[in-house]
Amino acid sequence: MPRLLAGREGDHFLLRLRRGPTFTPDPSVPTRVTHDEHGREVVDEAGTLGKGKAALVVRRVTLRRKDAAGKDDDVVLVTDLLDRKRFDPLDLLKLYRRRRGVEQMFQQVTETFSLSHLIGCTPRAILFQFAFCLLMYNLVQVVKAYVAEDGGVGRESVSTANLFYDVKRELLTWSYFALDATAAARGAPDTRPRLRELLKGRWDPLAYTKAADTKPRPHRPAAPLRLHGGHTSVQRLLDGTAKITPQ
Repeated sequence: MPRLLAGREGDHFLLRLRRGPTFTPDPSVPTRVTHDEHGREVVDEAGTLGKGKAALVVRRVTLRRKDAAGKDDDVVLVTDLLDRKRFDPLDLLKLYRRRRGVEQMFQQVTETFSLSHLIGCTPRAILFQFAFCLLMYNLVQVVKAYVAEDGGVGRESVSTANLFYDVKRELLTWSYFALDATAAARGAPDTRPRLRELLKGRWDPLAYTKAADTKPRPHRPAAPLRLHGGHTSVQRLLDGTAKITPQ
């Protein structure tokens, strides 16, 4: 996996190592020990990750720390950024701590843009919806910056969910009523006849009849499918190599 992350020119990786490939220190490279801003020990080592042909030359940065119960809870990072002069171990630890912002971003995207409700079950549909939600997130962040500036507050003080709720309502209004640029400047007396003009001939008895008054045709669900083994990757689904069997 690390080798794939650094497969393209200019790409590098910084991963937390909990368990897995064995790290073998290089005796020709001296181990360096520093301390972070809290006085905790930081060990910087060079060596190889894995064995045989799969072995990869890496740096291992270990932050010695204890959990609430006093047990060892070290943070062990591995990276292919081998230049100690350019990439200080303390800077690598700070970079890793920024992952929290990435996790919060994914949580906001999932909750704000309803990623829990998928528009399709195919891998391409899921990836399209996710990419579209990321685009919407970036646009909302731009709007958030202007709103925060106008309110004289930090951008982090503005709720992404509440802001998007207002943006969505405004977009729905403009789209549904097809308001032109001058409509926003009209007062209530001028807006009422304008709405009547826009909505004239819009009645649709099929679309606007209450659902309780209709009798939909019974739907016979198709036989559900099951992934062999219970899970797989999106890439395997796209490649058509995932094994799918009827339940």
